[in-house]
Amino acid sequence: MSLFAVTYDLVAAKDYGSLIDRLKELDTVRVQDSQWLLYAENTAKEVKDHLAEYIDSDDRLMVIEFNKRPAYTLALKGTNAWLDRFL
Repeated sequence: MSLFAVTYDLVAAKDYGSLIDRLKELDTVRVQDSQWLLYAENTAKEVKDHLAEYIDSDDRLMVIEFNKRPAYTLALKGTNAWLDRFL
């Protein structure tokens, strides 16, 4: 199992719904408006390829694998508890 940071920019005024709905179905926590943390049995490329199905071809998506607790201030509610489960 691996931990990933997932970030995105949906370029035009588009519906974030399908991507956000899919992220909510996975083992994730939303830490900023367009950043989520994910725990999965996949590679970063596999996660990126899967989530790319939920965005348009001109949108930006980045998936970064990590194994140390990130440094941050004022992450959204639930971030600390989610990270405590894995790190």
